[in-house]
Amino acid sequence: MQVILVGPLPPPCSGPEMVTETLLESGAPWIHFRHVDLSSGLNRGKGRWTVGALVRTAKQLTRLTWVLWTQRKESKIVHLPLSQSTTGVLRDVALIRLAGLFHYRIVVQFHGGDFLRFYWSSSFRARILKVLESLDILLVFDKELIKQFPFVNEDKIRVLVNPVPANWVRAWPSLSRLAPVQDSQPLVILYMSHLSVAKGLVDLFEALRLLPDEKEWEVHLAGEIVDIERNIVWPKKDMNYGWDQARHIIHLNHWEGRVHYHGVVTDEDKIALFAQSHVLVLPSYSEGMPVVILEAMYAGLGVIASKVGAIGSMISPAFLHDPGDVAQLADKLWRMTPEKARRVGQTNRRMMERGYLANQVIPQLQRVYESLEPGMRTSASQKLRVIRPGKKMKPAGKTKRRT
Repeated sequence: MQVILVGPLPPPCSGPEMVTETLLESGAPWIHFRHVDLSSGLNRGKGRWTVGALVRTAKQLTRLTWVLWTQRKESKIVHLPLSQSTTGVLRDVALIRLAGLFHYRIVVQFHGGDFLRFYWSSSFRARILKVLESLDILLVFDKELIKQFPFVNEDKIRVLVNPVPANWVRAWPSLSRLAPVQDSQPLVILYMSHLSVAKGLVDLFEALRLLPDEKEWEVHLAGEIVDIERNIVWPKKDMNYGWDQARHIIHLNHWEGRVHYHGVVTDEDKIALFAQSHVLVLPSYSEGMPVVILEAMYAGLGVIASKVGAIGSMISPAFLHDPGDVAQLADKLWRMTPEKARRVGQTNRRMMERGYLANQVIPQLQRVYESLEPGMRTSASQKLRVIRPGKKMKPAGKTKRRT
């Protein structure tokens, strides 16, 4: 079985990109992925179309067209990620239409809640809806998300969780060899995401201000500083310049010695940060199924997060809070201790081992592909008529026999 896997389309080093890489590296012998890598500078931006973006999109469509044409005899299925921005979603519309033009079966994978917000507020909703209705399968990572797609036939929706990234599973031996943090230490909090209001950076420090003085803690921050957030709109909340707001709180409370910023970390630096932390905190306003939470749980950390996306399917309600509720977040932090984080982390690790590894997720994906066999859509050359619901078919006339 050969599947054309398109991606990553979202920003490099993002969760969808890691999922794509894991599928490529962990594919079972009976699935052969023909990877079409469409990453480019366009994927980093979430703004409006520019001339450069249009040119890059034209090149991407040309490249995919060539692959679809040359692989049409070997491949029957195209697997695409669903983007989360204006430029990304409209490009996906073109990609899906292109795959349908070549009569491929189309599997689209939903990754994050930003798409749903974009869809319901978009002036292109009718155009997007028409394309989504034409899908063969829509993959979502939690059954609770099915009801958020009322515009897609429920029979076409399948649940497929994001796997723990393959590169993180390989990193585990290095992680386990490092000396673990001790229960006698202050609570070591890890925040690893974009440093922005939308990801809850400011809420984290506002919550720390509410903790009693006797609560000992330190924070490690890792991630890219994002000043402007175009996708997320939150009532009565300025979602911009989160790093500036956070630094102001740090300075007012003289926390310079307790807060450590590491920038964007990878490889051994990332492993070391996980090894020296007790709990990952992600008070985000919008998420899908965050890869960083999968990594933290596989590494045996406790996790405190907001109730958004599919996080509630992984994390106990005891460690969840409503997005934007700083008092709730402070209460979770107050109740968390190094010893408790270690116990919870052991439970988290077992949960990942029971259902979130690639060798458990890939067979589920294989069954999705097999449900679409025998592959290709009906060719227009076969002259089958498609009757829309409620439309009556004209009676066929008598055929004349040639003499």
